[in-house]
Amino acid sequence: MTQSKFYNELDFLTIEFTKAAQPQNSPIMAKYMKDLFPFIGVSAVPRKVIFKEWKKSCTRHLNPIETRELVKLLYAQNQREYHYIAIELVNSWKKSEIMSSDSSFLTALITTNSWWDSVDAIASNYLGKYIQLYPEQGADLIEEWRYSENLWLRRSCLIYQLKYGNTTDFTMMMDLINQFKNDKQFFIQKAIGWSLRQYSKYQPEAVRDFLQDSDLKGLARREAEKYL
Repeated sequence: MTQSKFYNELDFLTIEFTKAAQPQNSPIMAKYMKDLFPFIGVSAVPRKVIFKEWKKSCTRHLNPIETRELVKLLYAQNQREYHYIAIELVNSWKKSEIMSSDSSFLTALITTNSWWDSVDAIASNYLGKYIQLYPEQGADLIEEWRYSENLWLRRSCLIYQLKYGNTTDFTMMMDLINQFKNDKQFFIQKAIGWSLRQYSKYQPEAVRDFLQDSDLKGLARREAEKYL
């Protein structure tokens, strides 16, 4: 994969980002993300406008393999705005565009340039849709990730069902929570509470019963009880 292969796709974004950028906001945006990534200074609203035009103008001719190569190339850029465009692209894919072989691609996305903003957007959208479409491959993926040393893969196991509503596999969620409840990582405890809080919108009694029977404490419990 070479950058020159996707010159038009990258050039379009670079030009539009430059026009929309507010450079004075770059250090503020970077600081909010703990200075892990540099920012051009393009806020969410103009970035989404740029994305819509870019997708329509620059990606329609690409086949599935090329599209995934482009996503990886965007993720290889320094500035965070390129990563956000890549995430919006994969999250916009229709069911017919999601491939059963995407498990390694998903793993790469979650573990590359990882922080809560990228991981949460991918896990609760693209990953969630992938697992619904391909439950066998999805089960294998979660089984692998739940024992990973990578914090972001473990967090993804807890939040991929956020948009499942009443179709949530609560048995699986409880199993994962019981595995991770003693993990002191802030992002794990937050994800435990978030997953329970979201499910409590649909099945409050089930969440209440689980909390009553569990020894969940601290941040996870406070987050889980917010809607109860």
